[in-house]
Amino acid sequence: MTSSVQAIMEKVIACNPNNRISIVQYGATGAAATSKIWIESPFTNTIPVFTRRSAVGGGDFAHEALGLIGNALDGIPNPGIVSPVTTLNRTAGNSLVIYLFTDTYRSLGSSYIVNSSSSGVGTNAAFQNYTTFKTVRNAKFVVTIVSPNVSATEAAAAVASTGGTYTGIVESYPADPDGAGTTPRFLLNKTDFIMTPAEINNTTEEICSIAIENCIPNLVLVSPTHDVNIGTQDNRQASNSITASNSIISNTSDGGVGIYHAGNTIVLKPGFHSMYRSRFRAYIQQCPSDFVGREANLEPNKDNGKEEKISLFPNPSSTGVTIMLNSSLIQHISIVSMDGRIMLDKKIKEAEKHEVAVNDYKEGIYLVTATTVDGKIFKSKLVKN
Repeated sequence: MTSSVQAIMEKVIACNPNNRISIVQYGATGAAATSKIWIESPFTNTIPVFTRRSAVGGGDFAHEALGLIGNALDGIPNPGIVSPVTTLNRTAGNSLVIYLFTDTYRSLGSSYIVNSSSSGVGTNAAFQNYTTFKTVRNAKFVVTIVSPNVSATEAAAAVASTGGTYTGIVESYPADPDGAGTTPRFLLNKTDFIMTPAEINNTTEEICSIAIENCIPNLVLVSPTHDVNIGTQDNRQASNSITASNSIISNTSDGGVGIYHAGNTIVLKPGFHSMYRSRFRAYIQQCPSDFVGREANLEPNKDNGKEEKISLFPNPSSTGVTIMLNSSLIQHISIVSMDGRIMLDKKIKEAEKHEVAVNDYKEGIYLVTATTVDGKIFKSKLVKN
């Protein structure tokens, strides 16, 4: 399990530099009342090396553990949080995705995936914390279960959010925010803890497809909460404005990177400091955009003073997308999934735009590459919903 989770988290960070992860281990010492969690780190883009924490015990109370994670997100002390890290501070604008990897039963002694105090099949109370996370925190759940029996699989499917490839039976309960019993779901049902490379890639693609930074209207960045540390890159976007009074930190040899874009204004207030050896770039661009942040050393291609860029419309899309360049003719288009599958590799008749049907694509993120007649290459991300 450890190696699989580490591989998935590494790929999740790679798919979007704005993604942040935290690994939480859970368990109990005999009863739900003593449910415990160990938070390996705050939200970070560095994957922690971890082993099984004996301090959480051996029982499985996933539902109760989720309640403790809620305490950590809200900064509420709880003796069940037994790690040195006791709080989880989310990045403003980032969506919340819970990846649950478990072998727990639906309800059996000291092993529960549902609410152990009210585990009636098909009842709202059995899934109370999951429902709250989905409705109040707008969280999405991706689940891998080493299933001990059919009822555990069906309950895990009810925990998982809609999407993915699982089309089996889902335990139906009336308050399910995803629709009682609906499929497909983000669920992988296994017989062991060893995930294949394909399973790791597919799970990563599912997480990345829903871990997309929301484009909030206005973003305020303050110090020290939003300071950019040495060796990290922080990309920020807003549809209207970004106001910054934070610091991008450096030392004698290295520094952080801050890249901000907003639709109308970026205001650097007194207190904003991009230190010597750090890098900073701000530019006006609407979001969702081609990408969350440009590389700090990237310069746009220009033709007679006009900036060339690629546009996808609509994006996200469930049926078809138009790929457009504003000042060059497209000669070749390729579309590749996050796990490396080539969906399209096609030379086209020279044109400023080209339409592609994506009806048969799985939900997720795809890299679109357009090559012009004069050899210029433009890339963008397509979200299939």
